[in-house]
Amino acid sequence: MSPYRLALRTLMLGRARSVLAIVLIGASLCVLDLFAGNIASTRAGIEYQAVIRERMGHLTVVPAASAGDVRLFGPEEAERTRSLLARTKGVALVVPEIKVAGIAASSGHSATFAGQGMRVPDEPLVPGLQGAPGKLQSLVGNGVAISQPKARALALRVGSPLTLTAAVADSAPRQVIAQVVDVYSLPGHDDHLHSLLMPLELAQDLLNTDRTERFVVYLSDPALMELQRTVVAAALRKAGVGAEVRTWQELSQAYIRARSASDLAFDSIAGMVFAVIAATVAATMSINALERRREVATLRALGMRSHSVFLMLVTEALGMAVAGVAVSLIASGVLAWVINRVTVQAEAQRAFSLPMPVELDLNRMLMAVVTVLAVALMAALVPAFKAARANVASALAA
Repeated sequence: MSPYRLALRTLMLGRARSVLAIVLIGASLCVLDLFAGNIASTRAGIEYQAVIRERMGHLTVVPAASAGDVRLFGPEEAERTRSLLARTKGVALVVPEIKVAGIAASSGHSATFAGQGMRVPDEPLVPGLQGAPGKLQSLVGNGVAISQPKARALALRVGSPLTLTAAVADSAPRQVIAQVVDVYSLPGHDDHLHSLLMPLELAQDLLNTDRTERFVVYLSDPALMELQRTVVAAALRKAGVGAEVRTWQELSQAYIRARSASDLAFDSIAGMVFAVIAATVAATMSINALERRREVATLRALGMRSHSVFLMLVTEALGMAVAGVAVSLIASGVLAWVINRVTVQAEAQRAFSLPMPVELDLNRMLMAVVTVLAVALMAALVPAFKAARANVASALAA
């Protein structure tokens, strides 16, 4: 009398209580999977915002601070760093950048600006980067892209000239004449985006410097970001370049806040879900063992050992958990597909490379499956132990 075959037979009978327990386990896990999928979608949206719209890239290489002071890459060091990064396997694009701030003036209007100078990249190399706000023209050395709010304040449009003035430390203010080549929008009133983009050379001229502040690195496979970070950092050390490599996750304040809040929320929901599953398994097995005490006593009288009874009931509980997991995986996949199908227009989704409302997090789903099996096993231990140690004569006489 194999305890495993007896447990399988009991599950195949499909008793109402066992079926209800399986459905409850599956529904609880489905809620957890969809919640985790929503968190994954939110984080994917933040990644798109930071990497593409804010132009942080996947990695940022900045000079190592010297004696606590922020420094810039010198011309020779910058070229050596750029060349090294471009040769690194897995790097799709390297963009040198420098921040610049000052006053922009047109005829009769003026306003402060927080801008960014960058080397005009070959954007098609990076999927989705063509959707970043602001387009520069490599053939127009003094061409700048300006945000719509700033363009309205200065009464500018494409083709308009403007004067840029930047305050330079230990030097007289610098002025350059620029031309607007693009006016870009900032959906959602995003304050993190720069109001002015310009070629790197123009920004360096405005700041009266030939130095570079940082290199923004876009990767071919963002999933390997941490591995690529290690590879890049090792290559820089080997080349004798004093630099630090940071990820967009470390630089994005929005991601740091969202991750802290979502982790707390997920842990709370997961705790409640696993508590419900544990209570369901414990209650179901306790009632089943009580109702089947004469059956168990008969098996014991026919020669089944107590440890076999214990294994039979534990296997039955694990079988319910496995069936509940299977139900949850199917239900989660179907519901996620329906939600994404109903709430997102596929054409717009592909155009802007935005995440779906629910992107199932396979890692968290796998962790949930393992945890559920462990919870079901622990919840079944006490009922199974009591049934295995029950008095055979008393149970047969009942």
